[in-house]
Amino acid sequence: MIVTKQWLNEWIDINAIDTDKISIALNAIGLEVDGIHKIRIPQKVVVGHVLSCEKHPNADKLNVCQVNVGESVQQIVCGAKNVAAGQMVAVALIGAELPGGLKIKKAKLRDVESCGMLCSSTELGLPKINDGIMILDDSIGTLSIGKELCEYPLMNDDIIDIGLTPNRGDCQSVYGIARDLSVAFDLEVKVLHQKEEEENQPGVGRVLNLTGSEALDGSYMYKVFDNKEIKTPLLIDLRLGFAEISINCPLGKIVEYSTYVTGVLLRAYDHGCFSAGGDKAKIIINKDENDLDAIFAEGKKVGICGVSQEETCRANTLNTRIIVEANYTHPDIIAVKSANKKLACDKHLYRSSRGSEPHLSFGLNYFFKMLSKYSSVMIYADSQQIMHDYEEKAINVHQSDLTAMIGEEIAKNQVIKILKKLGFGVNFAFEQDVMNIKIPQFRHDVLNMQDICEEIVRIVGIDNITAKPYVFAEKRKTNKAYQDFKKRQMYRHKAVAIGFFETLHFVFDDKQISQKFALPTLSENLELANPITNDFNTLRSSMIPNMLRAVSQNIKFGRKKVALFEVGSVFDAKRNERKKIGFIFSGENALPEVSNHGKPIEIDFFAFAQKIQSVIGQFTLLPLTSTNGLTSPYEAALVLIDGVEAGYIARVNIQIEKEFDLARTYICELDFATLLFEQKVAKEYSKFPSTSRDISLMVPQTMQYATLEKFIQTIAPKELVKFSAIDLFAHENFGENISLTLKLQFQSNEKTLEEEDVNNALISILSSIKEQFGITIR
Repeated sequence: MIVTKQWLNEWIDINAIDTDKISIALNAIGLEVDGIHKIRIPQKVVVGHVLSCEKHPNADKLNVCQVNVGESVQQIVCGAKNVAAGQMVAVALIGAELPGGLKIKKAKLRDVESCGMLCSSTELGLPKINDGIMILDDSIGTLSIGKELCEYPLMNDDIIDIGLTPNRGDCQSVYGIARDLSVAFDLEVKVLHQKEEEENQPGVGRVLNLTGSEALDGSYMYKVFDNKEIKTPLLIDLRLGFAEISINCPLGKIVEYSTYVTGVLLRAYDHGCFSAGGDKAKIIINKDENDLDAIFAEGKKVGICGVSQEETCRANTLNTRIIVEANYTHPDIIAVKSANKKLACDKHLYRSSRGSEPHLSFGLNYFFKMLSKYSSVMIYADSQQIMHDYEEKAINVHQSDLTAMIGEEIAKNQVIKILKKLGFGVNFAFEQDVMNIKIPQFRHDVLNMQDICEEIVRIVGIDNITAKPYVFAEKRKTNKAYQDFKKRQMYRHKAVAIGFFETLHFVFDDKQISQKFALPTLSENLELANPITNDFNTLRSSMIPNMLRAVSQNIKFGRKKVALFEVGSVFDAKRNERKKIGFIFSGENALPEVSNHGKPIEIDFFAFAQKIQSVIGQFTLLPLTSTNGLTSPYEAALVLIDGVEAGYIARVNIQIEKEFDLARTYICELDFATLLFEQKVAKEYSKFPSTSRDISLMVPQTMQYATLEKFIQTIAPKELVKFSAIDLFAHENFGENISLTLKLQFQSNEKTLEEEDVNNALISILSSIKEQFGITIR
């Protein structure tokens, strides 16, 4: 955002304040100054009046001008095409040294003496405004022939380049910058005085009819004027040049200038585009195919509010009747609805998606003030408008909370004064020590008490808040954050030790991919407003899609075995964040070696589950009743850790394996919070040897292992220290049963167990199982 000192001075009185102090103040209130460039016109460059302009006798492209420079009339040869008698021009007299190092001397051009130079804007160090000499007018001040241009403050300005953060849409205008700066210097912002409309002016209703649907998101205001002649003064041309805005049309210059000054989005339309040859134009505002507010003329869309305007309906100085539109839509609506739509847009989208000025009449009044001051126009009285109801936001803030957040108490009166000058409404309940703060519509970035605190601190100045020494107090070294870190570290190290490689991905994903795999997606109203790329347009609900792509890339590099894990965040439909750990294993279960004759077998479900168990410890598997698009319905299980549902383990759907060119691949995704992380406690261990027994049971095929496991745990004698399933065997002779082999390990802390002790314990377990389930040994 580029402004100048004199430009700001039109809104706040900063004549007596040095530009360097202004820069320091802007930086202090959070508007970072990227640079300052001071424009100074050289001495001996004066205001001149061209008395006559005749063709050079010896050159077709040169003119011989007689120029009044105050004390004398000088003859100057000029090659500019736009020079003419009667003009007020910038004249560099003999002895002047221009910014480019050119020294003006008396010279002869094609045998004609020239005593000076008629200057263009660029030759004086100003921005380019045309292709010839610079024509002066009274917009820079009262012109006095012979007066040096270095004495005109508006020509000798200080350009200030400000780097705005995306959330400060309210400062995308000269007025917005001045409004913030007025608080820093405790100055009053000047009011734009509106010229009273004459009684004999016709009303806008004669030439314009405005209709709009009830579903519109924005506010709109229209005025009309008849055009006789439109001119732009030198000052507007120069300032647009300072702001690096290049427009050739005089009407477009005034529209862009007014938008740049006020922050109100303005557009100019040709009245004939909406009138179909009649006197009365009909503007219709409705929703378009992208659910954006759009302008329609004769059934044809001619503009999208805050996004674009059709060139065929853009007004210019040749149009005799012109419609001027001011519009405002909340930036979040524009940002969300225009995202990823590949819309043809102009510079309005940049402003509207960050926040424009909602005070529409302010922008229109300023535009018509500039227009009527320098042009010959007839403005129709009143305006037609469609205004969107604005629900005023309010935040209740306790003075004590502000004090705690800032670190010291700021006087109530000072807080109220700062907020009011920034445009906030403040009601203070002294009895309750509470401020009810109403957020102005142009500050869409202020959402909570922390934002209010930031506003106060940036105006008070962080350097003006008393520094306090750190208080060192011995506290418990471990806290939740540290425990979470150690937990992640432990499981990461375990995964690496088992042979998994860690991978990292963004928390963003492609929504189409999530929908393709039937994964949960964010609610529409919570989707990303400004995604960094089209492929990262939503928050991920699962880590597996990214991990599958990573495995696929590794396979393409010739790897036969890829084992990856990741610990990261995922989000549900309401944007609630959870930590998860994901595993993926594809291809061969081991490296080629002598023991497998160089041909290792592929990973299978139980081998993968064993690897997961080596990382996270004991867990229980149950049938997975609902699968997503990633998992095979035939090899999938629900994972329970200590009786709590933790996630799932499954083979990747065979169609997805083919799509990614993968061998047999297994995945596991677990809620990280369910993984155990307990303090290690030293326990007594037995000095005596253990002994084990294998038993094969005839178990009904429909029975879940978890049911049997839980029962054995409840009736097991203390000597049974460990048991697990080691084999399943099915045979047609078993009917509806299946053979399940268990390994039971016995050990005592008191003695070496005899054969009889082990057999008695085993008989007791088998009897209880038979009594409870009717299960016998094979």
